[in-house]
Amino acid sequence: MNILHINSHDLHGARFNGFDMQHVKSSEYHIEMAVWLKNSSNSNIHFIPPSNKLLKYLTDLMISLSFRLGFDRLFGFAGILLPYKKYFKKADVVHLHLIHNYTNFSILSLPKLSSKKPIIWTLHDPWAFTGGCEHSFECEKWKTGCSSLCPHPRGTTLLKRYTPFFHWKLKKYLYAKSDITLIVASQWMKDKVSLSPLLGHLPCYLIPFGIDINLFKKGDKGKAREAFGIKISDRVIAFRDPGFKVDKFKGMKWLMEALQIFEPDTPTTILIFQDGSEFDLLSQKYNIIKTGWIQGDEMAEALTAADIFLMPSIQESFGLMAVEAMACSLPVIVFEGSALSSVIKAPIGGLSVPSKNSAALAEAIALLLNDEVLRLKIGDQARALVESDYSDSLYVNKHVEVYKTVIENYSNKKK
Repeated sequence: MNILHINSHDLHGARFNGFDMQHVKSSEYHIEMAVWLKNSSNSNIHFIPPSNKLLKYLTDLMISLSFRLGFDRLFGFAGILLPYKKYFKKADVVHLHLIHNYTNFSILSLPKLSSKKPIIWTLHDPWAFTGGCEHSFECEKWKTGCSSLCPHPRGTTLLKRYTPFFHWKLKKYLYAKSDITLIVASQWMKDKVSLSPLLGHLPCYLIPFGIDINLFKKGDKGKAREAFGIKISDRVIAFRDPGFKVDKFKGMKWLMEALQIFEPDTPTTILIFQDGSEFDLLSQKYNIIKTGWIQGDEMAEALTAADIFLMPSIQESFGLMAVEAMACSLPVIVFEGSALSSVIKAPIGGLSVPSKNSAALAEAIALLLNDEVLRLKIGDQARALVESDYSDSLYVNKHVEVYKTVIENYSNKKK
């Protein structure tokens, strides 16, 4: 079985864009990728952009111009050229991922591509069934056509509030002419797809993202804390901060308020992944350690050093870091209203509190940090949940099953 993944990047998001599926050895399938931005030296990863520098420049200019006007992901020839590529011709199934990122892949090519190969599309966010936004927040116009000005437009384009209606109508037309099988990672996303007038008629499989449960696991907390300069006696709160200036979805505003409300009765460290600069104002109250951007072994060790993990996103289609934290036996605290409540299966793998409620978040933090028996119990449940539902081997095997089904169905239709 030859599988071709199409995505914007190869290494960025490798855990869920198909790249890491190559690491699981199997005689059942062979994986190749086509990407716009290639950072690996893997020979199975193909470079979508034209090799001619002038043509590449003109292509980038076209992408930039279409984005500025609000017609991004409509003008692009990557999908048009794919049928002529050797790696496309030998593929048994083509698996699309983030085609609305920087791929030069136009959705106009979907009907033609799906007539030539079985097409699977993993929806990593709601973009596919909206007028263009990646998250709609309180807006539900995606259910009826995005017919008025968009309250949450994608980007800062010139016609950003006016084009969603056009995008929505065009998507409806194109999807009706396309034979596509969908995959989503959470029940939250599956429920939204079922309500979508654009995609509700298409087959949709629920396959949660998987992680390496041998990498992310409960380790030696003492050694981990020593590595990060944390006292063994401290209580440790971990979370990711993308930066207040760019945060739209991760709920840092309410997390900051919750940490201001919470009054620790023992020395407490906040362990911040990625940015953390805005949290410096809490340095009189907490020991603050910022790791910067880390992943893999470093992330597993950092999570081992923590007692609880906070992920108060107000919009989230899955939440892979929550699963990584649970794998390290950490209870996770999330806001209701996103995919996270179902991903952690609250209260099994953690606690879910009302969205944007800083006081409730602070209460949940206090409850878990002050009740060691409860914290350890939920941590053990969280690990068991990851082993049963979120292993990388389960993730791969479920995909292979879908590939086989889709290929067989496609073959039967062609007879």
